[in-house]
Amino acid sequence: MGYDSIAIETTNGIGRLTLNRPDERNAMTPTMGEEIQDAVADFNGNPELRVVIVSGAGKAFSAGGDLGSLAKEAGLASDSPDLGGGANFYNLFLSVRRLCVPSIAAINGHAIGAGLCFALGCDMRVMHMRAQVGMTFVKIGIHPGMAASWNLPRLIGHANAADLLYTGRLVGAQEALAIGLVNRIAEDDFEETVSELADAIAANGPVSIRALKETLAGTDDRNIQQAIEREAEAQAMTFRTADAREGIQAIMEKRKPEFKGH
Repeated sequence: MGYDSIAIETTNGIGRLTLNRPDERNAMTPTMGEEIQDAVADFNGNPELRVVIVSGAGKAFSAGGDLGSLAKEAGLASDSPDLGGGANFYNLFLSVRRLCVPSIAAINGHAIGAGLCFALGCDMRVMHMRAQVGMTFVKIGIHPGMAASWNLPRLIGHANAADLLYTGRLVGAQEALAIGLVNRIAEDDFEETVSELADAIAANGPVSIRALKETLAGTDDRNIQQAIEREAEAQAMTFRTADAREGIQAIMEKRKPEFKGH
């Protein structure tokens, strides 16, 4: 399948999804969202996939919604492309949450508004020291969207989320790390830091990782007893795999395991 607004590739089990509109700072359009949805399906069809890195081409991660589309939504332009109907537009980009393996948002540059919301759709975030992020919706007089009010409080707490959502202010890498918005920050070693995190995940048992991804996706809907039951079920399933036998054998033989995903 061909892509125009994004680029994808998979090497040694590590997938890469790159927003590819660098001249527009990777501004988000319905076409880009549709391509991301298709890319998620492509990735999920690859049994060798271990982890996906999401980044932006050029200097920005994403500047958020395409300005022409925003202008049309506000009634300022009649010939601009349509955002695609609010929730539908959001769901196209948040299809990244449906990846069957862990995802890492490599925030190589600014992630603004919907661009930050897209990054929050990933499981983890690594942020470059020069980057800034912000929920800037109210700065242009619109209500936050793309699950900002759902994801952000769960990630950084209600008080911190309220601060960022109400003020629309930009946050640097150090503050983003301090409040738990990102997992790691890096400067000249940014690509190395992202790769090390991806490699650490890819080195683990693929069956257990995919099962864990499914477990974590349902965590907010479970009480503690339901969590225990889900863990017991998933752990019993993984105990029956060749990966588990290889992992235990590798410990006994004091060597690195060679997981096959079976």
